[in-house]
Amino acid sequence: RARDGSALAVAPASVGSPAPVPSSSPTGEPSIVIETPFVNGEIANRVSITGTADVLDASLVVRLLDEHGFELAATVVEASCGNGCLGTFAAELFFFVERRQRGTVEVSGVSGDGGPAVASVPVLLVPA
Repeated sequence: RARDGSALAVAPASVGSPAPVPSSSPTGEPSIVIETPFVNGEIANRVSITGTADVLDASLVVRLLDEHGFELAATVVEASCGNGCLGTFAAELFFFVERRQRGTVEVSGVSGDGGPAVASVPVLLVPA
């Protein structure tokens, strides 16, 4: 939503662009933004996830999900800042798939207002 409360139109994401993020901080900015991997980017056995976040205690859960939503890998990381300030985060996940399939990188935390903050990026998982 825009700062004035009106709905924002979101154009379809193109390959190589960051994904739109539905959750937002008290300032109206996204609570979590995933910068890498790119939307619909191909990843094989290892993925580096980077971005920015303004979440409670700077604590984030980073997950990689397969095409059915099953967790392939996960880790907990801390952003460089939190609780009202925007910090950066980075994580590296290792995984294995037997065939090409769609997947999702998901980063979640608790927003400053206590609600959930979630961002996700669709990716293509490929065997190594």
